Amino acid sequence: MTTQSTQNTHQTGLRAGVARVDITPPIGIAHANWGAQTHQRAAGVDLPLWATALALSDDAETVVIIDVDVLYLWKNEAAAALDAVENLTGLPKSRIRLSWTHTHSGPTIGSDWTSWTSEGGEMVAPYTENLIQQIAGVAWKALQNLRPVRASAGKGSCKIGVNRRLQRPEDGAVIVGRNWDGLVDDSVQVVRIDETDGTPLATIVNYACHPITVGPDGQLITPDYPGMMKRVVEEATGSTCLFLQGATGDIGPIRGVARDGLIEYKRLGRILGHEASKVWWEIESRPARAEYLGTQESGAPLAIYNDRAHDPDTIQKLRVKIQPMKLPIRELPSPAEYEVELEKSVARLNELRVNGSEADIRWQTMLSKRAAMRADLAREYQGRTHHTYDLQIFTIGDEIALAAMPGEPFVEIGLRIKEKSPFKHTLFSGYSNVGWAYIPTPQAYELGGYEVEVTPFEPGASLQVVDESLRALGEMAGNKD
Repeated sequence: MTTQSTQNTHQTGLRAGVARVDITPPIGIAHANWGAQTHQRAAGVDLPLWATALALSDDAETVVIIDVDVLYLWKNEAAAALDAVENLTGLPKSRIRLSWTHTHSGPTIGSDWTSWTSEGGEMVAPYTENLIQQIAGVAWKALQNLRPVRASAGKGSCKIGVNRRLQRPEDGAVIVGRNWDGLVDDSVQVVRIDETDGTPLATIVNYACHPITVGPDGQLITPDYPGMMKRVVEEATGSTCLFLQGATGDIGPIRGVARDGLIEYKRLGRILGHEASKVWWEIESRPARAEYLGTQESGAPLAIYNDRAHDPDTIQKLRVKIQPMKLPIRELPSPAEYEVELEKSVARLNELRVNGSEADIRWQTMLSKRAAMRADLAREYQGRTHHTYDLQIFTIGDEIALAAMPGEPFVEIGLRIKEKSPFKHTLFSGYSNVGWAYIPTPQAYELGGYEVEVTPFEPGASLQVVDESLRALGEMAGNKD
């Protein structure tokens, strides 16, 4: 496995602070993020969940990034979390980034997403209300911890992800599987943030892979592979690690999903964590200047050097840009049609939970969840021609860009943006702030499949995301003062 890293260190002027809070939900909470599952409540906790905040400031600009180990906070809950952070910290929402790791083995959040469960939903509202305040609190705490830092970046490679849009052999239908010939993004992008004396403070890791390693048979709360990755990086580097999920709408893990996920998520997380740690150690935040001093006679004459750490004079500035993207919506049926379907499906599911077979319960759970997803999308988008997603870009100095948007963009989107970005290190992410929905490529619509069936967007949306992202990044690169 080859790794490339850069020694693009910088400066004084930039400050950063980190904080973390345990957000593990209570045992017994609704745990219904899979259509094929038969259990409803979380039976235990395999690994705790975290909310981790990184605050960045150069006095002219201040931002905070909160990495949260949940599938999503949906529209109402995410908006409430942004309000809570804004009210407590005084930062405007444009300077706040909520980032979801997208673990599917965390708690189910939101009333619309517990509509097919009959157990565990009573715990969701109290947990969510507390979670929102925890998110606000950890952001506030990170801002209290600001101290002078330098930020540097590097890049490695890891192969724990695979394109998941598989055309099954029997009929060519697209399912969620392992398409080894499909496009994938193996890049592991790392931002290393150290205090000015070299003390490690924070690490950002950006990678694209759906955290669905723990599949429908897993009854325990886990952060999936991102949680294991963070623990490995922190042990190896002494820094606090945040994970920023990439453009992973059509990327899944190479193992797990349908079976053995509780074992595999830790394995995959360790693989990714060790690669990210390797990149971290190859980045020199204070590169040494090797000054030759003379010769030490030994068995062979040895050159003696004074390896002095060098502190560059340039100041690393923090800049922010919000680019509204007005994405086209395709025609959707009336929500009422889907709501009737959902009501009937859930009624049948509850009957089967009393006297049905496990196979029948599993099948009806799948039908109920899909009906709920279609109903939610129709309620949100039916009758509209466009929906606006905000692209949020934070740049650190002249070489590092953190670009994020809501929803689940396909990997082709992230690859194209990173390839054409004027910034040497562009970390592109979905799963941020308010909004959810797949953003497939035009080619994906031709084949169909799950992601295409549940998206509200027209095929041209992905091309628009790429174009507007590159234009915004170009404007920021051209305006560095």
